[in-house]
Amino acid sequence: MRLLPTKFWKSCCLGVLYLLAHSVAASTIDIKAYTEEWPPYNFLNGKQVTGISTDILRAACSNAHLQCEFQLVPWTRAYKTVQETKNTIIYTIARIPTRETQFVWIGPLFPRTTWIYARAEVADKILHMKDLEKFKVGVIRAEASLTDLTEAGVPSSAIRIFNSNTDEMRMLKAGQIDVVVNTEIGMAVNQQQFDIGADKLVKLMKLYDAGSLYFGMNINSDPILIEKLQNAVDKLRREGKIQLIVQQYTKAN
Repeated sequence: MRLLPTKFWKSCCLGVLYLLAHSVAASTIDIKAYTEEWPPYNFLNGKQVTGISTDILRAACSNAHLQCEFQLVPWTRAYKTVQETKNTIIYTIARIPTRETQFVWIGPLFPRTTWIYARAEVADKILHMKDLEKFKVGVIRAEASLTDLTEAGVPSSAIRIFNSNTDEMRMLKAGQIDVVVNTEIGMAVNQQQFDIGADKLVKLMKLYDAGSLYFGMNINSDPILIEKLQNAVDKLRREGKIQLIVQQYTKAN
C-alpha cells in the first residue's frame, strides 16, 4: 500500500481545522433574547418564538448581521437572566422610571397605552380607579402594570399575581378575576385566542398613557452590539417596516 506524502496529510488537517473554525464562527450567538408569552407581541407558534416584537428584533438582527437566539420563558426569569448576563435582551418591555437604569434601551418600538378591562357583569360598578379595590385585579408577575396599578392607588389586597398571560386569561374567562390590564392590540388578540366574546368584556379607562415599549439590553453588553442593533431598529422605522410588521398581526382585528 502506497503511503501518501506527509505534506498531503498536513494540508488535509489544516483544511479540516479551517472549516471547523469557520463553522464555529458562523454558529456563534451574538445576542440571546428572552421574552414572555404576550400575544401578539411575543408568543410561541408551534416551537417558534414569533410575534410583532420578535419579528422586529429578528429583522434588526438580520440587518445588523448579528446571530440572535430567542427563548420564551416566564417574565421573572427573563428579567433576572438579562440583568445578570451581558449581550442579552428582554422584550417587549415598558420603559418606566423605576427601570430606567436597569437596562440599555433599544427602540422605541411603539407607544405604550394600557387600559383597564373588566368583566361585563361588574363593569358598571367600576366608575373610578378607587373602585378597583373592591374587585380582583389580575396582573402578570413583575410586569410594569403592577407598578402602574400600585401608583394609581390600587391596594395589594385587590391584586392577583399570575405567572403567564395564559393563566391570567383563563382565570378571567372563568370569572375567578374581574379586571385585567392590557393594550388594545393585546386584548383584541387575547379575546380571539381565548374565545372571550365582545359582550363579555368592557374597556373602562386608561391606566397608563406615556412612554413606549422597547427592547431592554443588559447594561454591560458590548457597545458595538448595542449601536448596531439600535441603528438597525432606527432603519426599520425609517423605512416603514415596523409599521408593516404591526399591520401583519393586527389587520384581522
